[in-house]
Amino acid sequence: MKRTAQNDEFLKKRKARQRRIRRRRILIGLTLLIVLLIAAGAALSLTVFFPIETLTAAGSEKYTAEQITELSGIDKGDNLFTASVKLEAIREKLPYIESVKLKRSLPDTLTITVTDAEDYACYYTDNKYFKVSKAGYVLDSLDEMPQELPIITATGVKCVLGKKVAFSNEKTEKLIGEIGTLAAEEGLRLNSIDVSDELSITVKAENRFIVNLGTSNYLENKFAHLAGMIKNIDPAKTGKINLSMWTADNTEGTFVEGSIE
Repeated sequence: MKRTAQNDEFLKKRKARQRRIRRRRILIGLTLLIVLLIAAGAALSLTVFFPIETLTAAGSEKYTAEQITELSGIDKGDNLFTASVKLEAIREKLPYIESVKLKRSLPDTLTITVTDAEDYACYYTDNKYFKVSKAGYVLDSLDEMPQELPIITATGVKCVLGKKVAFSNEKTEKLIGEIGTLAAEEGLRLNSIDVSDELSITVKAENRFIVNLGTSNYLENKFAHLAGMIKNIDPAKTGKINLSMWTADNTEGTFVEGSIE
C-alpha cells in the first residue's frame, strides 16, 4: 500500500482504537477479578470465619437459658452471621415463647433474646382446657378449669401445643374475636364465651350475669345495651340477662335475679 498522509492518519486511528479496546478488556478483567475476590471473601466469612464460641439466652421467665439454647437449632461452631432461629419450630417445643431476637457480638458471641407470651384465654375442647395467648397460640393444656381466664367453648376447634388454634369454620373464629372486642369496648369483663350454638350465643359477664345474646345479629347493639343494663343493676345482685330477642324494632332485654351457678 502506497504510504500517504491519509493512510498514516487511518493507521493512527486504528492503533488508538485497538489500545482503547485492550484497556477496556483489562479493566473488565480486573473488575471481574475484584468481584470474584470479594465473593470468595464473603463466602469464607460465612463458612469458615466467625464461628460461634459463646451461645447464651435471656428474657424468659418460663424457660431456662439452657432450654432455649438447646432447642434453638443453633450450635457452637455455627457461623455467627448465618445462624438463625425458626420461631415456629422452637415454639412447638417451648410454647410460651412469643418472639425471638438474635444479638450478634463480634467476634464470636450470639445471644438469643426471647419474649414470653401471656395467658389470654382458655379454650375448652376434647375434655381439656387449653390456655392461649392473645395472638391465638396454644400455650398449655390442663385437666381442670383455670379460674383466672375466660373460658371459650366452640365447635370445630383444634388445639395443639405451640400452634395456633385451628378452626374448621372461619366464621367461628371471627365471632369469638368480635365478642371479645365488643366487650372490651364497653368495659365489660367476660368470664366465658360459648358459641357452640350459633342460635344461642351466651357469655358470662362480670362474674355476675349469664347473658343470652341469641344469634350474632346486632351484636354491637346488644353489648351496648348489656353495658347499660349492668350499670343500672344493684352491684350485689346476680342473675340471667336475656337479649336474644333484641332487634332494631325491639330494643329490650330482661333480667331475672338468681344464682348463676
